[in-house]
This record gives sequence, structure tokens and C-alpha cells, in this order.
Amino acid sequence: MDIATLQKWAAENFGDKTNELSLDYGVARLLVQTGQLGESVLAEKDVDKEIVDVLFVLLSIANRCNIDLAAAADRYLYERSPKEILERISGA
Repeated sequence: MDIATLQKWAAENFGDKTNELSLDYGVARLLVQTGQLGESVLAEKDVDKEIVDVLFVLLSIANRCNIDLAAAADRYLYERSPKEILERISGA
């Protein structure tokens, strides 16, 4: 499934519920899910499940903020050099 289809699926199936939640809650939920992902990676257990949980929260936040993730990926991943991307995520 491509990211645009996944984002649309999340909006159609869960948007009415997730849109009721504040963006503050969405960000807090993202932090919780990211922490659970970290724990899973270290335990080498259920990493795929936790990655999907983080992805779902990101999809929900993107939908709330009217962000087209496919377009953002084009702009901030595909159009940048590997060096730029690595510098951005490493904080250098």
C-alpha cells in the first residue's frame, strides 16, 4: 500500500474519532508510541507492531494538519541528497 492510500484509509476509517482529539494529545501519543517502539527495539520483540502504531499516529497528525505525506516525502526525502537527509536526522 502506498503512503497516499494509507493516509486516505486512516482518514476515512478513523478520522471522525482522531479529529476529536487535540493536537497536543496527538503529539503526546506520538511520544508514548515512540517510547514503546524504543523498548521493543531494545527487547527485539514486536518491533513491527510498534512501528505501525507510530505510523498510525503520524498519519493521524498529518491528516489533522492537512499534510499530504506523499507530497512531503517527495519534497523532503526524494528531492534531497542522502547527505542532507542524514545531516537533518543526526542533528549535525
